[in-house]
Amino acid sequence: METDTMGALAFGRHTFDPARCELRTAGGAPVPLGQRAARLLQALIEAGGRVLSRDDLLRRAWPGQDIDDGNLRVQIAALRRALADDRALIGTVAGRGYLFAGRAERRAAARPRLPGPAPHLAGCAPAGPGLVDDVLARVAASRFVTLAGAPGIGKTALALAAAHRHGGTVAWAGLDAAGTEEGMLAIVAAALGRQPGQRWSPAAGLAARLPAALHSAPALLVLDNCEHLADACSRLVETLLAQCPELRVLATSRQPLLASGETVLRVPALDLPPPGETDPARLAGSGAVALFVARAAAASKASPHSTASHAAFTHAASTHATSPHVSSADVASTAFLPDAADLMSIAAICHRLDGLPLAIELAAAQVPALGLRRIAAGLDDMLRLLQGPPGATTRHRTLRAALDWSHVLLPPAAQEALRRLARLPAWFTLDEAAAVLRPSQSAYEAIDSLGVLAAHSLLAVEHGHGARFRLLSTTRAYALSLGNN
Repeated sequence: METDTMGALAFGRHTFDPARCELRTAGGAPVPLGQRAARLLQALIEAGGRVLSRDDLLRRAWPGQDIDDGNLRVQIAALRRALADDRALIGTVAGRGYLFAGRAERRAAARPRLPGPAPHLAGCAPAGPGLVDDVLARVAASRFVTLAGAPGIGKTALALAAAHRHGGTVAWAGLDAAGTEEGMLAIVAAALGRQPGQRWSPAAGLAARLPAALHSAPALLVLDNCEHLADACSRLVETLLAQCPELRVLATSRQPLLASGETVLRVPALDLPPPGETDPARLAGSGAVALFVARAAAASKASPHSTASHAAFTHAASTHATSPHVSSADVASTAFLPDAADLMSIAAICHRLDGLPLAIELAAAQVPALGLRRIAAGLDDMLRLLQGPPGATTRHRTLRAALDWSHVLLPPAAQEALRRLARLPAWFTLDEAAAVLRPSQSAYEAIDSLGVLAAHSLLAVEHGHGARFRLLSTTRAYALSLGNN
């Protein structure tokens, strides 16, 4: 059985939605499968009863990665749990692999709608009106804008804000689960209103079958998370813009797509208060501190043990100050009300995290359990500390997961460079980088590696009398965890 990668698939009493990574059983609520498990189920269904080997399934669910067999077994077990009494639909063929023992039928997909912010993005990188206006103005002027930036910088949140403010029709295509160009085209086709049931390769085939309205009415297509399919997305955008004069495209990617007519906007980190700032109003007015306070307050209210956790926070803070930071009334109401000293501690934490929204949000979520002092001390092991909630997407559940996604997209020479550059101080020169990369990389190869890391938003570059380079503290911690060999 041949199927495309979009639209719901019905088998027995179950309906599987690959785009949403959800399985619904008659009479029950949708069960989120996670991207890996959903990719595996889709591959097995598409095989139409054929046995898929371990290597086939690993390539589909973890493209380009060297993954232990245990991960595959874990995801297969998760699928069988989701299928409950019908777990036998995922069959094991000893020594050969797995197969899908059911028969699936395609169901028409509902017309895609613009999504609201997902819970893990709702507090991340609050985009100010000025930044959103800048994005929309660039989209209007150049028709194709890529929001580029480091992992966790808030590219998707900014794109969502711009999409909600856009005056015309908006189509949203999230490309996280697209492992191939054909899968990407299917997702975009569904977002643009094409019914499932047909393969859309190459891009010209999709462009030729778009609804007539797209050729004449203003519309915005958002392509979210393009970095793993940069070349394919570039070809698609060039084709669509040539065919649809009124279409605008806004993409998010950790690297520019290098398409004709592309305008790249580097998404900035949240603004930080000046070092040494003590004025509470100015501290609280910075974007980074405001995000931390908002997420810590939300975490305190949501914590199932918020009163006990808040008391622990009060105790941890008061043991390092001359007076308690939170009153007994505050503890009783479980409100997070930072005073001037707390705001200074929060500012210091945000500086350590380079104003990176994802890192700040993950750190703030730990306030009910750890308190500010312990969080600040724990940043020496920030990859272990910064863990996200179970409801977050895989790439936003931990800081390590976000950086893993970037690391796997790097060529081997740039991966090696990232590990070795972590030895250097906060700012370093080209000569210092070349020295630490010798002898495995020549001076020219070192320049190329630095360029790749900068393009992938893993290396900050400052141009003055001579170029200087810097790894964000989160990126450096990640690179050091990989080892220096």
